Amino acid sequence: AALSVMNPPGPNGGVPDVAEAIQLLEKSIAKDPMFYAAYVHLGQLRLSTATDLKTAEEVVELYDKGLEYCRTEDESKDILSMRILTVSQVLAASSLRMDTLMMQ
Repeated sequence: AALSVMNPPGPNGGVPDVAEAIQLLEKSIAKDPMFYAAYVHLGQLRLSTATDLKTAEEVVELYDKGLEYCRTEDESKDILSMRILTVSQVLAASSLRMDTLMMQ
């Protein structure tokens, strides 16, 4: 359901409703903690909307939680690769003394 909110344009051709998609993904995880794709998509959405590094670090924690529920090696690889990319972004931003992942 979350992806169906993100794919079409929002009302009046505007941007999709990211907040609704995030809520739907959170509900999906609460209902089925083993739904690994929800962790991947939720992490991507949270990271893309992160306004500070603390929020970005919380995405790493989300991926860690998702790793606990992976059922296959491929699921683990997907979440682990997203985790590695997120950690790299947070570390790079910290090294550059940035407060956010967004370039100014």
